[in-house]
Amino acid sequence: MGKFFAILGAIAFYLFYPLLLLVIVFGPIMEFSILLDIYQLGAPRAGMTLGVLAFLGFLLFLSYKIPRLGWLYRKLPVFMPFLQMCFITLIGIELGIFFANMWADKQLFSKGVAILLTIISIVVVRLYLSYWYYKYPISYKVHKL
Repeated sequence: MGKFFAILGAIAFYLFYPLLLLVIVFGPIMEFSILLDIYQLGAPRAGMTLGVLAFLGFLLFLSYKIPRLGWLYRKLPVFMPFLQMCFITLIGIELGIFFANMWADKQLFSKGVAILLTIISIVVVRLYLSYWYYKYPISYKVHKL
């Protein structure tokens, strides 16, 4: 019975995995256009919710930790850090969308402060990624599964 659930889980994972790749790789580009629309139109727009980001992060975690699901990372070792960079950048842009929506919807602070907070959130994420990959450089030996 346990093998049945393992096979069923792997099938479900591989059905979601292409969508996961598309959303994580192209998500920062799509969400950045939403961020620009919020500032141009002055109206709130919905980005990805925290639940969607948590679900994507959980699927990424499963693909990193379960060897049967991580076969793609063995074939393309640089793909794992690439997905990490895209996912963390997506989180930073979503934080920027949160600040922009706080300005556009609730008028919590001025537009200049919202733009400043958005820029700070994106820069902090990029600085974090720079520090992380300075400390742990991307190489075949480090990310070989």
